[in-house]
Amino acid sequence: MTEDTKSYEIFKKELDNTTVLVESVKGIDEAQKSLERLKEESAGEYFIFDSLSAKVIDPLQPSIAKDPFAL
Repeated sequence: MTEDTKSYEIFKKELDNTTVLVESVKGIDEAQKSLERLKEESAGEYFIFDSLSAKVIDPLQPSIAKDPFAL
């Protein structure tokens, strides 16, 4: 499976430190576009999640993952 065919989830981190699924998209490029669009439409902290690897994808460096639940 390539980066362009994988599904990614876009989450929003809420003020109470919970996360909400906003949408799922195909491909890292689409995920990055969606992330930018969401940030422009509504202020907040959003992140891309790769459910196959169970890691958060840094939108600027897709090969680097970080823990979304770390404080």
